[in-house]
Amino acid sequence: MSEGTREPGSGSAGGSGPTGSGAGSDGSGAGLNGSAGVAGAGGLAGPAGSDAGRGARLGLPPAGPGSLATAGPRIAAFALDAVLSALVAGLFTAPELPRLWSLLAFGCQYAFFVATFGQTPGMALCRLRVARVGRSGSPAPAAAGLAGIGLGRAALRTLLLVLLVPAVIFDSDGRGLHDRLTGTAVLRLR
Repeated sequence: MSEGTREPGSGSAGGSGPTGSGAGSDGSGAGLNGSAGVAGAGGLAGPAGSDAGRGARLGLPPAGPGSLATAGPRIAAFALDAVLSALVAGLFTAPELPRLWSLLAFGCQYAFFVATFGQTPGMALCRLRVARVGRSGSPAPAAAGLAGIGLGRAALRTLLLVLLVPAVIFDSDGRGLHDRLTGTAVLRLR
């Protein structure tokens, strides 16, 4: 079984002991909120067995178009955007390496594309997009179309993403801290 995937009914994915890492003290497998939870790749706590509950609090479907993107495609999109940024920065710094100029290029291209189109070139290749989500489990009206999330929200999200730490702290839905702080989510397009 590959990292970050679980077989249906397998119980835990990477937990130690008979109850897995998301188990309560009574050994029932119930997490702090009373729901069954297991820690997957990156410390995600989700429903036991499958990702059926991901995005339910946000009013999003559990799978398919409009559902929350998993870590794999998000990391692939980030890597594609990082390579594109390094290439763009390299055009301006050649014959020397771009060094930190690639970080500036990454921030500019990421904020521009997310604010304007709701997705970066890497996200487009991975069939993902960033959308606003409402509080209290209701999707924001802008979540339906392929629109940007606005320059202020995109700039804050980009700044937090560049810091990297907020991006690796996940909630039970798999949303990074940078998504939660900006009221956004990365959704699948297919």
